[in-house]
Amino acid sequence: MCVTVSCVRCAAAGKGSMRYSIGVDLGTSTVAVAIGDERGTRAVALSEGDVLPSVVYCAADGTILTGAAALAERDPARTVTGFKRRIGDPTPLVVGGTSRSPEELMAAQLRDVVAALTESRGEAPAAVVLSAPAAWGPYRRERFDRVAELSGVAVRAVVTEPVATATHVVSERGLGTGALLAVFDLGGSTFEATVLRVGPEGIETLGSPEGIEHLGGDDLDDAVRGLVDRRLGGLLSALDPAVEGDAAALAAVDAACTEAKELLSSRRETVVVVPLPDGERRVTITRDEFDEAIRPTVELAVAALRRSVASAGVDEDALATIILSGGSARIPLVAAQVAAIGRPVHATHRPTTTVALGAAEVARRLLESGPVGSPEPDPRDATAPLAGRGGARRRPGRRTVALAGVAVVALAAAALTIPPLLGQAANSFTTAEQTPAQPADQDQDQDQDGQDQGEDATVIEPEPAVVPEPTVVAPVFTDGATAEGLGWFVQSAGVTGDWEVSTLDDGTAARDQLTLTESADGLHAQWSGAADPAQFYAQASGETLDLAPVAENDGALVLDVTVASGTAGTFQLAAHCGYPCGGTVDVTDAVNAIPDGGTRRLVVPASCFTAAGLDPSRVDTPFLAFGTGDLDVSVDDVRWEDNTGADPDALPCGEG
Repeated sequence: MCVTVSCVRCAAAGKGSMRYSIGVDLGTSTVAVAIGDERGTRAVALSEGDVLPSVVYCAADGTILTGAAALAERDPARTVTGFKRRIGDPTPLVVGGTSRSPEELMAAQLRDVVAALTESRGEAPAAVVLSAPAAWGPYRRERFDRVAELSGVAVRAVVTEPVATATHVVSERGLGTGALLAVFDLGGSTFEATVLRVGPEGIETLGSPEGIEHLGGDDLDDAVRGLVDRRLGGLLSALDPAVEGDAAALAAVDAACTEAKELLSSRRETVVVVPLPDGERRVTITRDEFDEAIRPTVELAVAALRRSVASAGVDEDALATIILSGGSARIPLVAAQVAAIGRPVHATHRPTTTVALGAAEVARRLLESGPVGSPEPDPRDATAPLAGRGGARRRPGRRTVALAGVAVVALAAAALTIPPLLGQAANSFTTAEQTPAQPADQDQDQDQDGQDQGEDATVIEPEPAVVPEPTVVAPVFTDGATAEGLGWFVQSAGVTGDWEVSTLDDGTAARDQLTLTESADGLHAQWSGAADPAQFYAQASGETLDLAPVAENDGALVLDVTVASGTAGTFQLAAHCGYPCGGTVDVTDAVNAIPDGGTRRLVVPASCFTAAGLDPSRVDTPFLAFGTGDLDVSVDDVRWEDNTGADPDALPCGEG
């Protein structure tokens, strides 16, 4: 299968060092895996990213290639996607003249992932837990059980995707027994909304989950494509996928539209390059246009969430939090529409791996609770052919600018004029509060499959509020000096459009649009590029920083900003955890509100960064300032503090 496996957030364990369990999310669009052991749970990096594409290639000799190996093949008649939706469909899939069941294709995915992990770690996992949609009925669940049988992997349990998501979030945030949660899972191809309760024995599903099979990120990609097509007068619609040149153009447009969708989560606009047979076109799409195009789709999903809450017999006000899951949940309009319900919204650090992390936590607990039966069979000895060994062609990776742990990547497909600033907090984002759940108005004796759900939710009385004193957890630039282990860099787009880097040496670093000087009075930055972007940032030269205590204890990034003169076109603060992991918060209004010669203490809650995608446990760039315009500004006393996010002067996420 040509999978490179490494653990995210920690060094990989040595071979044979400890027993481990895994959670596997065989999604409609992607496959994600997480490991659970005595150190906790962590995502597994598959190939070049956290997830693999959910695609298979059925070769003429009967071999089934999966993931990147399948993508490397060029015969569309033998390439299959979206087969998870066909679970339970009695009509077989005909691939290359051969009938294949969706269970058989998913079994190949599971077998290959477990084989890759087994090879990487030197032993098979001691427990495997899979996830499945909550909206599936008994028949589809029964068919899904065939996946494990066909794969040869001994699966210990199957949990629903929302239960896995809630398990991960509850284990991180410590929500108490009786707390009511809702999971809003907007994935690449499907949507599901579920209401759950934290019970004494685990997570319980309430009411009827609402699933919409053909609503997800693919539909949002289509919205971008529709905007581009209308702007070009229907030229995309006129292309014929049966014509080789047109098919290549459509494939390039699809990739560019997907990238534009992702970038509009952190940008006000982006440019889509359309390589038509008669020449290249460039179409600018704004976030407002994108929002209007996807609003009906998002409203359908929110309506399904509200129906799920109603089916559970609870008031929306009783929800302790609404968990956003799935890669498309990061889109600002999605978060804003969900937050409009009026309950706290929790965005997971890695929405594409949350389900796998929760399944891994379930597997870890099963492993701890008692002896597991016979060890897993070694997938490397399976009689079925293992996919992609040795022959897959890797797709070229993106070129990242030297020294930049920030998102300054060459993106020819999108023809961007500013660097992609990773995830950005939506206006209405808040982190999940531990709000006491209210009891339901009526008993929920059974879920949709007739399972007993136990007693009503318990009322949890809140403890009196205690406001602890802030503590500096991670200084960046304090007392006139840079923290040990950090270095400062300046980046800007040069005359060629390529992002170039200068290191702060002897107190000064300069690029075309930005000059940075360091003194005992702070860091003095002068932007002079008008609309041309530039940024300066502090990056760790050795081990990454663990800012999880800041995020867990209502912390914030705190700094003093002094404006000498000028106005920012854009001013954003970011923290990164190794590209493409990171979060960005726009503070343009806050900076522009400072009068010339004035100083303001900015407090940006850590929750804003984590909601936008920052993994606080492995930060390599604890501070980045990105700007455009003509601005002369200084920053001083830059630090990460705990117990500061509730400061009355703290900026609302995205409203700085």
